[in-house]
Amino acid sequence: MKWLSWPFAPAMALLLGVPFLFGCSAVRSVCLTAEEVAAYEPFSPPQEIRILTINVWSGLTYKGTLKMGRYPDDLQKRYDALAIEVRRLAPDIIAVQEANPLPHYARRLAADLDYRVVHRVALGGIRFGPVGIPWNLREGDAILVKRPWTVVELGRKRLGGWGITTNSFCFHFAEITQALLFRVVVNGKLLYVYNLHLHSGPFRGPALKEALQRLAQELPRENVREGRERVEKDIERRGREIANLREFIDETLPPGMPAIVLGDFNTTRESGEFEPLLADGRWMDSFRLVNPKDEGATWDPAHNPNFRRQTEASEPYDLLRAYHSSHSYRIDLVLVGGNIPHDRILSSRVVLTPADGVCPSDHYGVLTTLWW
Repeated sequence: MKWLSWPFAPAMALLLGVPFLFGCSAVRSVCLTAEEVAAYEPFSPPQEIRILTINVWSGLTYKGTLKMGRYPDDLQKRYDALAIEVRRLAPDIIAVQEANPLPHYARRLAADLDYRVVHRVALGGIRFGPVGIPWNLREGDAILVKRPWTVVELGRKRLGGWGITTNSFCFHFAEITQALLFRVVVNGKLLYVYNLHLHSGPFRGPALKEALQRLAQELPRENVREGRERVEKDIERRGREIANLREFIDETLPPGMPAIVLGDFNTTRESGEFEPLLADGRWMDSFRLVNPKDEGATWDPAHNPNFRRQTEASEPYDLLRAYHSSHSYRIDLVLVGGNIPHDRILSSRVVLTPADGVCPSDHYGVLTTLWW
């Protein structure tokens, strides 16, 4: 969840016809690198694989021109807590959002955990290589895969916002959101992984109704209407982002290919915003499937010590956001493709929660285990 107010190898390719588990007789041929071919064993016996998504929280306020402000927190202590707990959880695949600065953060985490990593910048302001403004903003998303398994980036889709963002050059003045596609070989089998981070803002549900009622008691009617209209723009933007995500998946996912979509959705299933992803049965909400009665909050202001309540909110929209963000929600998800049978989803649970007064992020993570 984010507040944005800043101004501004050589590898040989082999063509393989690949048969897959889960009842898929064949899929469109894909070109694998030599490294992937060495790791690829499609008929290896099934075993558990663990998939983790976590927004690691940059800690930035997203306010400033030459330099973004930072919330007061112990970044090293949070990083150490993250690394220790991830080692214990031992996921095979880790999707990271809000990593800053790139590439340093992603490479450091991968080196400390002995994982392979691929990353992409999403927010960089005006930047050429290591030089730019804001000088401390080069934020984005990454996928880490446990060795000896492999990961290859296949594509990137800008879901929302305007401008240019690459790992070496950026030129934009407002938030850009993205989805990344990676092909991994894990337990000898191919899996497509989409990692995303959607726009942050209030969404429909009881908390928004409560926030609007509270605002109506404090401000004139026209101010409440102004705040509501800004919220509707947030909802409309995420709707466009999800439509762009569906288009990206349709363009890039080979028929029959097992896949997962995971990341920080910044909205809940109950809001109905990403129901288009679930309606046709192509994707399953892994946590809800195995925990039908568990709230599973990953945004938890009541218990997460990293939650920063907005104290300077004065505009109607800012007040609405502040009221809305004070509630708990499940906004970080692992969606499993319909090509993977329900009974292969062994478990899904919230992880990376506070321990001894320290939490790695302002979000919690979600760990889903598959029989793969």
